[in-house]
Amino acid sequence: MSARGGIAEFVRFIAAASGARFAIALALLVLGGLTEGVSILLVIPLLSLAGGDAAAGLPLPDWLPGGLTLSLPLALAGLVALVALQGLFTRAKNIYLADLLFTLLNSMRLDLFASIGALRWDALARRRPADLHHLLTADVERVYTAAMAVMMLLQTGILLAIYLVVAWIISPVMMLFAGGMGLAILALLAPLRARASAFGRERTANKRDQYRTVSEYLGGLKTAKIHGAEGAYRARLAANLDKVHAEAVGYMRLTSLGAIIAQMVSAVAVAGLVYAGIALLGMALPQLVAFLLLLMRIAPRFTALQTSLQQLLAEVTVFADIQRFRAECAAEAEPPPPPRHALPPRLAEAIRVTGVRYAYTGGDVRPAIEGLDLVIPARRITALVGPSGSGKTTTADLVCGLLTPQAGTIRIDQAPLTLETARLWRRAIAYVPQEHFLVPGTIAANLRLARDGASESELWTALEGAGAAEFVRALPEGLDTFLGENGSRLSGGQRQRIALARALVMQPQLLVLDEATSALDWESQAAFARTIAALRGKTTVLVIAHRLSMVAAADHVIALNAGRVVEVGGFADLSRGQGPVARLVAAERSEAPAQP
Repeated sequence: MSARGGIAEFVRFIAAASGARFAIALALLVLGGLTEGVSILLVIPLLSLAGGDAAAGLPLPDWLPGGLTLSLPLALAGLVALVALQGLFTRAKNIYLADLLFTLLNSMRLDLFASIGALRWDALARRRPADLHHLLTADVERVYTAAMAVMMLLQTGILLAIYLVVAWIISPVMMLFAGGMGLAILALLAPLRARASAFGRERTANKRDQYRTVSEYLGGLKTAKIHGAEGAYRARLAANLDKVHAEAVGYMRLTSLGAIIAQMVSAVAVAGLVYAGIALLGMALPQLVAFLLLLMRIAPRFTALQTSLQQLLAEVTVFADIQRFRAECAAEAEPPPPPRHALPPRLAEAIRVTGVRYAYTGGDVRPAIEGLDLVIPARRITALVGPSGSGKTTTADLVCGLLTPQAGTIRIDQAPLTLETARLWRRAIAYVPQEHFLVPGTIAANLRLARDGASESELWTALEGAGAAEFVRALPEGLDTFLGENGSRLSGGQRQRIALARALVMQPQLLVLDEATSALDWESQAAFARTIAALRGKTTVLVIAHRLSMVAAADHVIALNAGRVVEVGGFADLSRGQGPVARLVAAERSEAPAQP
């Protein structure tokens, strides 16, 4: 899309999103400009008194009918009133525009937030979190800057039109000269506007690279420090900052050159107008002074027009990116969420996966899952084991309804799990990931993230189920204990139990534990496994595990390799065989610490 087309689309977006408020904003801009224009016209009769009787009536311009006169006190009072009125209109306009544009900004941010949340999981997983964060923060802020540039452009255009009308009233010839001067300035500075669009695109790319670098560094800070990679990250960020610095300085050189050109053209034009007004047109002194006063306002308005256009062209490029992202989100969105009162499928017998195939787009062309058949019995503990890349997490994502099979079926008892029913089914699922997430609030606040209306007794029941009630009761503030950033005031095992308790607050039909004990020591893993074992007969548990303690707690073990089931059975039987589970047992027993 061309720069002109992008600006037109952006203005239509603002007008459509603002509705009637956009018209009100334009009206305030016009009223402010009219009061300023009329106040300049009053200068002519005031100056005509020079050398005359101040008490006499002031002749108004010839273009007013009836030979009216205006007394000096009344004219001065009118001038003061117009200036005050202009100030009031300007204040009302600024407040109204700020409210209008922040409403627009917040609406766009919330819409983007909802669009990201509505993406299918496979589409969302392909996107960098740093890019999404940049989109929701820096990019939307730039849209606000672009919207403000549009309003300033409209304001400048309205004031310029009013000034030119006033200039026509004073002298049509001089008005044409002033208008031509302004158009010459805009024509001379056209290359700068083209450079502004390129600068906007470069700025977007460089800022996103900055966000990625900082996000990667902070997300893996511990690893970076252990590996001594701080210098490499700093060098990467420094190179990006140097590039941004060079581009910004280069762009400033161009814009400052444009300002100099505009000032020189304006100075030449003023000198020419003064000469033409006196030597060629024989203008009276009041008209000439009023016109010079008007010209001092017209010239900066053409420069402001150029500045607003440059800023708009530099920032509006991000609006096209956002619109493109919204279109992609709409194309890759899940179906609308079901009504709040709708009930998820009831899991009473088993989850049955039959002939399922799933392949990720891009990268490895081989399917992650191929011809998968398995059964997850209700109210039992099922463990998925296998080497990295065997399809464990993909299988869990399919069972949770995050991914949709490209072939085969998944049934909750007899109900097929489809793209349309997946969001409803996820209401019955609780998930505890490898990297648990706790907010910097109280224990109660963290638990109620799962179910906002949970009572205190329900919180304690969940803590009992997670084996966390004892240590929470021992805390001086109990449920009101503040956890710090991501639970930093608790040990790793305690944080894991709080995360499990939060999942249990949901009273889920299916509890998924995705490598949930990988960061715990042997003793904590064993204790956590005993906690999970206590859920047998109450909740259907799916464990993605590679630790013996978690696998041993399962009623049903499914071993995967290359996206297929290679072994199924009870842990005791499989551990005595020759398959993957037996090799896992042998490997872990050789690594297990000696008993004291």
